[in-house]
Amino acid sequence: MTDDAHMPQWVWALGGLAGLGFIALGGLLLFLPLIMLAAFEGVVVVVAGYGLISLTIGLCLCGIGLRGWQSRSARRFYSRWAWGVFLALSLIIGAIGVSFPAERQSGFLFTPFHFALITLPGLMLFSLVSLLAGSDAAISVRRMLLAVIGGASSIILALPVEFVGMMLSGLVGVVFALLTPGGEAEIGRIMQLMMRWMETPPSDESEIVGLLGSPLVLITLGLTLAVITPIVEEFGKTLVMGFLGIWSRPSLLPSFLMGAACGLGFAWFEGVGNGALGLGASSAWGISVSMRFLATAMHALTSGILGLGWGWFWRRRRWALPLCYAVSVLLHGLWNLNVVLSLAGAALSATSELMGTVIITSGVLVQVTLTGMVLVALVSIPLVLRRREGAVLATS
Repeated sequence: MTDDAHMPQWVWALGGLAGLGFIALGGLLLFLPLIMLAAFEGVVVVVAGYGLISLTIGLCLCGIGLRGWQSRSARRFYSRWAWGVFLALSLIIGAIGVSFPAERQSGFLFTPFHFALITLPGLMLFSLVSLLAGSDAAISVRRMLLAVIGGASSIILALPVEFVGMMLSGLVGVVFALLTPGGEAEIGRIMQLMMRWMETPPSDESEIVGLLGSPLVLITLGLTLAVITPIVEEFGKTLVMGFLGIWSRPSLLPSFLMGAACGLGFAWFEGVGNGALGLGASSAWGISVSMRFLATAMHALTSGILGLGWGWFWRRRRWALPLCYAVSVLLHGLWNLNVVLSLAGAALSATSELMGTVIITSGVLVQVTLTGMVLVALVSIPLVLRRREGAVLATS
């Protein structure tokens, strides 16, 4: 009997129907940029990349729904060598991608390379974490895909709420500016700049850096990225686990793996857009997708921690879920706050090179520390849980 055996037939049927919807959406997102290149100039790879994600989600949901409806068994996501295959594919595709002429990186044909470099490193990471967890704790491929799809689909909740949060953060920034000397003039300057950019996109890098250095902009970005974004995203990424927990309640180690898979799906959806910032310059794109791997690791860890919260919640330790949520939000917020500090340092470098250098250096040190913590945690948590659950079985 698989870990999904208790789920009713209507769940699988609903999943299959949702899969058909995702397939239709993915086909549309792939078809429109292909026939209307001029209309989607500059965002072809991003829109088509979202099309590939939607198409992949749809095909997986249809397959999951059909096999679940037929009560077929599901293989476990566990292999000693899968991580090496995913690593090799990532390196080969990355080498091909950076060798593309810069002007062709924004074209439709580059989409599969961009999509692959966002997804494959995450699969490598998840394969390693599953290997550390051991074959007995490994979750089924079906459950892993459901978690990935649930994490990716949570973007539907996150985007509108984060947009409202950004507006509220901007309002807080405006109020703060009005209460400080020269704040009203700063608001007027930013408004004029934005109106001019609506007619003519900015071409002067110093203007962009100057805008990012505005206290009004930094307050808005800080509240949005370091507070609202973590609260919203961490709330939505693992909701699918609460739904699946109605019928099955896995132990802590599989719960951690399911949570990490949820983070994987969300990171992929986010990464297709954010990782496209370097398109048009081969080296910049390579750096951009490399940074997305680190962001994927962060999302996998924070969602994995929330997965542990769900595991304890199902064991009547209700307090653990909000505690794990708070830890995930804090880690995610610190990660994003470092981005804001880096922007502030780059902006201050134009007026005070010493201060800008200090802030940028501090940001790099914080980023290195956070990255080390994330990677160590992803390795140590499954090992600790595996030893703990093995000790429990040995004494029972």
